Amino acid sequence: MLAEVVLTPSESKRLIGKAVASMEVVKEALKLGLIIIIKGTTNSYVAEEILEKPIEKERYGRGVVVPGLLSYMPDEESIPDIIIEKGKVRKDLSLEEAVKMLKPGDVLIKGANALDLEGITGVFVARLPTTDGGTIGRSIGIVVGRGVNFIIPVSLEKLIPLPIREVVAQLNDKEVDLAMGLTVNIMPTMGRVVTETEAFKILTRAEAINIGAGGVGGAEGARIFLLKGDEETVKKAFNLVQNIKGEPPFKPASYWQI
Repeated sequence: MLAEVVLTPSESKRLIGKAVASMEVVKEALKLGLIIIIKGTTNSYVAEEILEKPIEKERYGRGVVVPGLLSYMPDEESIPDIIIEKGKVRKDLSLEEAVKMLKPGDVLIKGANALDLEGITGVFVARLPTTDGGTIGRSIGIVVGRGVNFIIPVSLEKLIPLPIREVVAQLNDKEVDLAMGLTVNIMPTMGRVVTETEAFKILTRAEAINIGAGGVGGAEGARIFLLKGDEETVKKAFNLVQNIKGEPPFKPASYWQI
């Protein structure tokens, strides 16, 4: 059976959030271990699905692209990264303290700014004299060295047409003369990437093929998918999309800055 569905960017984020929350490694860590959900727009949906309650999504971020600009939210205006230990939110732990506690079986969830056709992701790191590599730079060594489950929720909206390694070669050791907002480098990341296609598989076992993109009137950035499978599977996936239809667009807070 075949079906065609359309997902706006916010609907895609909700779908991906549901999929990450339903992953077995996440469920296990929720019961027995540590989960770190690093701030980001897609991760705000992930956090809501894991916590099973709303959060202030518009304040759950650091760097973000707003119309025409690369921007960021000052730490004093954002809410803290969500850290969950054995099912309880640990508000007493900083991100740095929690990262140091990570062990095999635990989960770190971090989004991305770019995804290439090989499944490699890239995270923007602001070009600042005081930078320490951002949250990803401070955590990736521990995550890889200790065998922590590294999950990267990222929409196909962020798919780029060239390899991340080529972006690195073109950008990271070069001087940027003009920019709209912040100037950035890009850090390659590798982990369990969860896009819309992976989300459909996790949640319904349906095969999803991205057959188109774009739109107008609120559908800018939309992705169109062909769903494949037996009748029960495809109907389950189609109904899932119908249930998340109407997810409001993500509206960034007014205090994002340059």
